[in-house]
Amino acid sequence: MNSPDPTPISEFSVESLRVVVHDSRRSLGRAAAAGVVREIAARQTKNGRANIIFAAAPSQNEFLEALGEQGIVDWSTVFAFHMDEYLGLRADHPASFRRYLREHLFDRVGLTVDRLRLIPGEDVKKPLATCLLYESLLLAAPPDIVCAGIGENGHLAFNDPPVADFLDPVKVKPVRLDHACRIQQVHDGCFAAIDDVPTHAYTLTITALLSAPFVSLCVPGPLKAEAVRATLRDPISESCPATALRRHPGAVLHLDRDSAALIL
Repeated sequence: MNSPDPTPISEFSVESLRVVVHDSRRSLGRAAAAGVVREIAARQTKNGRANIIFAAAPSQNEFLEALGEQGIVDWSTVFAFHMDEYLGLRADHPASFRRYLREHLFDRVGLTVDRLRLIPGEDVKKPLATCLLYESLLLAAPPDIVCAGIGENGHLAFNDPPVADFLDPVKVKPVRLDHACRIQQVHDGCFAAIDDVPTHAYTLTITALLSAPFVSLCVPGPLKAEAVRATLRDPISESCPATALRRHPGAVLHLDRDSAALIL
């Protein structure tokens, strides 16, 4: 982020949600990273640390590339969580979200294991125990910042419409993945065919994600255009989980021309 980024092509609010439309995926990623960098610095100044929840998906590539540039973040007091993981996948599986985040950010910036809080997806025998343990980590270090995306079906993390709950009493839960969600994993190139996509996963709930004071969302590409339209135009309900963002005063939705095609 050594050079100034271009001015957004549009900027507006839908209820409490700030929406910024950028000319390209690259400018989207760099602008989102710049906002997160400012929030990290503010939290470190105030609290001496920053607790961040990260999404893992190709939609985050440009953002994580910019965030991981040398010298823009003091990573020594950053503690990283992630928001979901497939049940039954090892950490070294090519589609594991833990592997994605290590390769795209954690290893690049030197986030060591003592500052990583990752969901052990391979633990399938006692899913409730896994959820309770991860919830205890979140309670001990409440999130300051969430870096997220929105799914093709409007999901946040793996809170697909059939399992989303805006008043969820827990912070982590095991879920069965919606068909549309599993198809997206094929669209994203994470799996060759839908039969290869796991049917279940762990996810942070919507109440856990939206408990953070600052939520930054990177949502590029034409396959997200309908989900963006629904997020901004449909009634707020679990049928499009991302509509909950319109109630969050610290949420910023970054789009590119393709993902914003139906709302401009």
